Amino acid sequence: MVSRLGVTASLGWVSADARIVILARALRTFAMGFLAVILAVYLARAGFSLTQIGAFFSVGVAGSGIFAFLVTLGAERIGRRRLLVGFSLLSAAAGLALMVTDLAAVLMLFAFMGTLSGGGGGAAGPAQPLEQAALADAVTPDRRTDLFATYRIVTTAAGALGALAAGLPAVLGGRFGLDENGAYQVMFAVFATSMVLVALLYTRLSSSVEATGEEATAERRAWTNPLSLPSRRSIFTLTGLFSVDHFAGQLVIQSLVAYWFTTRFDLEIGSLAFVFFFSQLLAAISLWLAAKIANRIGLINTMVFTHIPSSIFLIAAAFAPTAWAAIMFWQLRAFLGQMDVPTRDSYTMAIVGPQERVAMAGINMTGRSLAGTAGPWVATTLWTTISAAAPFVAAGGLKIVYDVSLYFMFRNVKPPEEQ
Repeated sequence: MVSRLGVTASLGWVSADARIVILARALRTFAMGFLAVILAVYLARAGFSLTQIGAFFSVGVAGSGIFAFLVTLGAERIGRRRLLVGFSLLSAAAGLALMVTDLAAVLMLFAFMGTLSGGGGGAAGPAQPLEQAALADAVTPDRRTDLFATYRIVTTAAGALGALAAGLPAVLGGRFGLDENGAYQVMFAVFATSMVLVALLYTRLSSSVEATGEEATAERRAWTNPLSLPSRRSIFTLTGLFSVDHFAGQLVIQSLVAYWFTTRFDLEIGSLAFVFFFSQLLAAISLWLAAKIANRIGLINTMVFTHIPSSIFLIAAAFAPTAWAAIMFWQLRAFLGQMDVPTRDSYTMAIVGPQERVAMAGINMTGRSLAGTAGPWVATTLWTTISAAAPFVAAGGLKIVYDVSLYFMFRNVKPPEEQ
């Protein structure tokens, strides 16, 4: 029996390809989840300055943007499956690099290739536009938001488990007598192995994930020109708005927030693992609610009306006098801050044609990633020149500006199911 809450009691309506995409993303998110918690701390202990740490993550964000742009141009020519496998193997190579060297120049190169942005479970890589297009093609319009909510719930839960797994270095040190560095190497090995498994899952996708139809066949013979797309105005306007939001988000990426908790409140990695585990768990619950709310008040309204309060809680966390207060505000922010994600996924896929979906997702990610490239570096600069609270205030303020702009510019542009 199907419930109208957005996620059904039975997932029999989810196609085999959609299940593979969701499972692969979940495994990737799990690995990114624990890497985000430990990576900034590891780099600091390896001798990286705060500015170098910010530059490391900025390079990773830039890699996401450039690869996403290449996806936009050539996904249908090269093949979606091939690209998904290739990006996963590049991330695996980055994990291996973390195991064998601590040279800044080498790690920066692999951060770019493996798109190590430090954003945690919610971090988007260049595989995401391909996944979004494949999911949108695999479901009817009335189930689209439900499928994206399911996709995000499963992967956010995986990110929560990943954040919890960040406490394993302490367990490994106590149980097996590994020193701190050795325990980190084990985690990097787990990350690399996970990425290889993700690549293997993508190889199991059917040919249905590729674009189909006469138009798609023509697209395979040529590179895509984003400037010639029928929906280019909506695509580029939304890209500009989402870029502001993403830049703001990159000011408070999970790795830097973990470092902030460590330096301000002297929290240990083990404690941080539980903090981010519960924040991801709350985010997963909110994704379920987002689908239900969107069915009642619409996608744009859900995106905006939940996002503004989350930005207020983010600013409040910066001025919390105690660790418990900061954690409370961070968890409230986590609960509300992701409700716009499945609704945004669904909305952007709904207002363009099927053959424009990879381009919509790819251009959005390109703009978001390039705008966010400077985010970690700007955050660490604000931190060192003004105060540790400055990145939180800047991020919250910019996000509120984005939400208000999005509402007034797109409140009358409805997806098919809302018209």
